[in-house]
Amino acid sequence: MNKLYLKKINPLELPAYIKAGFANFRDEISRMRGTNVWTFIMYGLLFDMVNNLWRPFSVKFLERLGGTELEIALLSALPGLVAAIVLLPGAIIFRRFTNKKRATAVFILISRASLLAIALVPVLPPQMRPLLFVMLVAIMNCPDSLSQTSLQSLLGDVFSGNTRGQAIALRTKFGQAMIPVVTIAAGLIITFVPGSDQQRMYLYQAFFVLAFLLGLVEVVVFNRLKVPEGRGLQAADEQKNFVVLKDILRDKRFRVFVVPAILFAFTWQAGWPLVNIHQAITLGATELWFAIFALMTGISAFASGVFWQRLLRKRGNNITFVVSAGFLALNMFAFPLVTSVQMMAIVSLLGGFSAIGINTAMLNGVLESTPEKNRLMYLSVFNTAMNISLFLAPFFAHALLTLVGNRDAMFIVGALRGVGTVVIWGAYRLGRRGEV
Repeated sequence: MNKLYLKKINPLELPAYIKAGFANFRDEISRMRGTNVWTFIMYGLLFDMVNNLWRPFSVKFLERLGGTELEIALLSALPGLVAAIVLLPGAIIFRRFTNKKRATAVFILISRASLLAIALVPVLPPQMRPLLFVMLVAIMNCPDSLSQTSLQSLLGDVFSGNTRGQAIALRTKFGQAMIPVVTIAAGLIITFVPGSDQQRMYLYQAFFVLAFLLGLVEVVVFNRLKVPEGRGLQAADEQKNFVVLKDILRDKRFRVFVVPAILFAFTWQAGWPLVNIHQAITLGATELWFAIFALMTGISAFASGVFWQRLLRKRGNNITFVVSAGFLALNMFAFPLVTSVQMMAIVSLLGGFSAIGINTAMLNGVLESTPEKNRLMYLSVFNTAMNISLFLAPFFAHALLTLVGNRDAMFIVGALRGVGTVVIWGAYRLGRRGEV
C-alpha cells in the first residue's frame, strides 16, 4: 500500500471524509434514481432496517430472558451450523428452479415470517425462553442464508465488472448511513419509554412484528429489480452434482480467494462473542449504549465510504481485502483496553471504518472468483465453509475465554487476525505470480 493511501486514512482528516460523504449523497441519489443500482440500494436499506430493529439488541434481549455466557456464544454459533447444513442441499434444489429472482423472494418472505415466532418467546415459561430464542434465530438462518446466497448469484447476472463492485459499495455505504438512525431510535425507545421490564418485553415484541411488516415491503422492492433479458433464468442442469462439486474444488482461481478468506473469517467471527460479552456483561451496556455503539459505527462507515470506493476502483478488490482485514486485526487489540461504555463508543469508530471495506471485499471478491456457470453452487460452497467457521468460531472463543479470560482472549484473536491478514496478502502475491 503506498503513501497516498496511508495519508488518506489519517484520523485527523475524518471531518473532511464526512463532508465529502454528505456532499456526494444527493448527487448519487439523483444520478441513480430508477436504475437497478437504486433498487438494490433500496432493497438493502429495507434489509438493514429489518435486521437492525432487533439484532443489535439480541444479546441484551437474551440476557434479559435469562441467557448465560454459553447461550450468548450459541447465539453466534448455531445460525452458522444451520446454514452449513442446508446451503449445499439448498443449492442443489435451487438448480432445479428456472427463475432465481422468484425463488429468492420466496425464501426472503419465509425468513421474515420467522420473526413472528420470535415475538412469542416472552410469553412462554421463563426456563424455556433463552434457549428457544437462540434456536429460533438459528432456524431463521435457514431461509435467510438460502435467500442471500441466491441473491449473491443473482447479482452476478444483474451487475458486471466495476458496476457490481460499485453497486455493492454504495449499497453498503447508504446502509451504514441509515443503520444508526434505526438503531439509535430503537435504543432510545427501549430505554426511556417502558416503565417496567414487562413493558420493555412488550416493546421488543412490537419491534419483531414491525420488522416482519417491513420485511413484506422488502420483498416488494426486491421484486422490482430488473434482470437483463436472458439472465437470471436457468435451464434444468443435468450435470451431476458431485461432478460440479469436484470441479469447484479443483478451481484454482476460486481456491486462491476462498481459502484465505475462510481462515480470516474464522478469526473475525471468533471476536464477535468476546466483544458482545465485554459490552453486555463486563461494561454493563444497556440497549441505549448498544444503539450508541451502532451510531458511532455507522457514522464512521458512512464517512469512510469515499475512501473504500476509491481504493476498490484504483487498487482492486484484493488490496481492499488486505487493508480492511488489517484494520479489523487492529480493532481487536483496542477492545480489551476499553474500560467504560464511553470509551467503547469511541472505539466503535474503528469497527465502522473496517466494516464497509471487509463486507465489500468479501462479496465482490467471491463474485470475481466464480464463473457464471454454476455460480450458485460455487457460492453455496463458499457460504457453507463460512457458516462452518461461524459455527466453530464462537466455541473457540468461549474456550479461550474459559482458559485465559475475556481480555487476553481478545488479544489472542487480534493476533490471529493479523496472521490471517498476512495469509490474504501472501495468497494475493502468489496469485499474481501464477504460482497458485
